[in-house]
Amino acid sequence: MGLTKDMLAEMAAVDIRTVDISDLSDLRDIKIDTSLPVEKKLALFARQTKNVYINRVGDYVVKVRFQQEGATIDDKMEEYLRRLSEIYI
Repeated sequence: MGLTKDMLAEMAAVDIRTVDISDLSDLRDIKIDTSLPVEKKLALFARQTKNVYINRVGDYVVKVRFQQEGATIDDKMEEYLRRLSEIYI
């Protein structure tokens, strides 16, 4: 799936407050081989979703953004869990 800059900009511009959730792909249904290089994982993800930025998990709308550098998803998850543990301690 060759996504152009215009297509990506249009996908990113979708407002999660007005999107029809029934039109979104459920992230639980997307399968990615994590052993593949990042470029191939992104291509697999793009092929399995209608919008690479906005999807759903069950009844929840999820909007993501991608970054070239910075914290990884693992770093962010660790930070999130650490904050949760601080709240409950």
